[in-house]
Amino acid sequence: MAKDKKCAHPACNCQAKEGSDYCSNYCETAGGTAEIQCNCGHPDCSIRSGA
Repeated sequence: MAKDKKCAHPACNCQAKEGSDYCSNYCETAGGTAEIQCNCGHPDCSIRSGA
């Protein structure tokens, strides 16, 4: 099942879209960029700020 395939962007925690290595256009564009936090906007990537 391809549904369990993680997005290829290293900072992303989402599942990849069917037929793609990425969850979104954002991650596809940022795929080779080193980021600490993914900004794709999906709930799987939201990080709670401990403020």
